[in-house]
Amino acid sequence: MSLPAGLMLEVSVDCEAWLGELPQYEDHCRISLIQIVKNVLEGASLNKFSHIELSIVLCDDALIHQLNNDFRNKDKATNVLSFCGLEDKQIENYLRSNEQVPDFPHSLGEIYIAFETMKDEAIKANISIKDHFLHLTTHGILHLLGYDHVIDDEAEVMEALETKLLCNLGIDDPYRA
Repeated sequence: MSLPAGLMLEVSVDCEAWLGELPQYEDHCRISLIQIVKNVLEGASLNKFSHIELSIVLCDDALIHQLNNDFRNKDKATNVLSFCGLEDKQIENYLRSNEQVPDFPHSLGEIYIAFETMKDEAIKANISIKDHFLHLTTHGILHLLGYDHVIDDEAEVMEALETKLLCNLGIDDPYRA
């Protein structure tokens, strides 16, 4: 399966460490996105867009720390940040219902993934960097589709979905105790 015809994926590298550690990063981003399009209602709805862009930036801890501080008032690095391009109403109307999508360019959003934090977490969890990257990419895309994990009930839904999608890729449940 390929990506929806109107979906433009742009992956940019802002930290050279990514190139040596995970040279097939773009393929892995596509794999995560294809899983979501195949298995998630909101992902399948991306087929309705004539033009929608998704940007993934592979950065370092310094950049994500700055973004986390500027936009979330958290003065520390994190593993992944998602900045949604669609408003909540657009997610409800275009991704969760049958409403017609206006025929003009849209942005699904931007995802930033920090190399050092991602690598450290993978090492501590004794999982491959590739598997953890697929998890963070999937997690970030789900945020852009309206999923969240702030409230317990929503977290259960999102984590179950992540677990299912990762299982489809042969990756163990990242939330197992």
